[in-house]
Amino acid sequence: MHKSTRRDGSSMVGLMLRIGAAALCCWILAAPASRAQNSGGLPGFLQNLFGLSPKPQAAAPSNAPLRIRAHKPQPHKKEQDFVSTTATRAPGSPGGAPVTANFFVSVLGDTLGILAAQGLVDAFADKPEISIGTQARDLSGLVRDDYYDWPKAARDMITAKTRIDTVVIMIGINDFQPLKDGGETLDVLSDKWRANYGQRVENLVSPFRDAHIPVLWVGLPSMNDDRFNTQVIALNAIDREHAEKAGAKYIDIWDAFADQNGQYAAFGPDVDGQNSKLRSGPNGIYLTKAGSRKLAHFLEADIRRDFDRTKPQTDIASLPPDIEQQADDINAQIRREMGAEKSQAPGPAATPKPSAGPILSLTAPPISAHGALVEALGASTDAPPGERIRALRIGEAPEPQAGRADDFTWTRAQ
Repeated sequence: MHKSTRRDGSSMVGLMLRIGAAALCCWILAAPASRAQNSGGLPGFLQNLFGLSPKPQAAAPSNAPLRIRAHKPQPHKKEQDFVSTTATRAPGSPGGAPVTANFFVSVLGDTLGILAAQGLVDAFADKPEISIGTQARDLSGLVRDDYYDWPKAARDMITAKTRIDTVVIMIGINDFQPLKDGGETLDVLSDKWRANYGQRVENLVSPFRDAHIPVLWVGLPSMNDDRFNTQVIALNAIDREHAEKAGAKYIDIWDAFADQNGQYAAFGPDVDGQNSKLRSGPNGIYLTKAGSRKLAHFLEADIRRDFDRTKPQTDIASLPPDIEQQADDINAQIRREMGAEKSQAPGPAATPKPSAGPILSLTAPPISAHGALVEALGASTDAPPGERIRALRIGEAPEPQAGRADDFTWTRAQ
């Protein structure tokens, strides 16, 4: 009886606690948001629940904005460049002084000369020290000196003391016409025409040779027209002979712009090895941009070589010939100042070792002074001379001896 009464009481108390908890949750959920905000949210609710008085809050200023202001970004500080002057930077580098040209290449000739100059400009785009200038004139040549006299122009350039370090000449596509020598008209490629034209080639090169300016004479490439191509071959032979006679270097580009049979080819490998169009114009006389760049490739090495010669020599070149001895003396002085090898004085230089020793034969019988070593060798060995010769000269293996490394006989265990 008493046990059942206790269980009923416990059940009643549990039921009441559940009902109270449910009512509390409903009251909390049903409370308006404004009440929660005005009372301070959950802390305010607890204060009202347990009868606590809320803490007084400081009054906000009347002019305070209702919304929170966005954070104003700070201005980005410019990084300070500690290298403030161009004098501390390498010329040509970002912020450094511009590179001034100190090597000048002058290109002379006709339309192909103009295209050659354009190719050289592209070739030396990474070398601002090298300046490519062109004095080439379209439709000019060595035959019509009444239109433009190239030998006279060369003399005028030297007289004007124009800074020229290397000269490139490419001319001739307009010269297949009769040549006037005084009152006589010479037929194209006749003997007199060849002699007169060759003399004009020498007259163009000689002013630069006398001024000690290197000249690169570029030959003409192959042509599409068979008759014109035959004339170009003959003119190239004249140019090579007389240009080299006058002191110029002849640059042959025929194979670079021809096929495997030496004939005209409009397409071919460019400087990057890609198949590109190299020729343009009527009958493929002229060069494309890729062709001009390829032509310049055959001039780069000589121009760079001349450019390197103009550079100032390093300090190593001005050192005395006994630099090694002086270096030893300096090292000895340093050791003395450091307290090492105080008693040692620099002695005479050691005798130089020979670059090679005596020549010894690998097949001749051994010899020595007075034959002492040979006699000792012969007395100490038990092998007959014939067996030594077979082993050392013929390469036959000697008979194995018991206990030696080459004895592979199997000994049966006792």
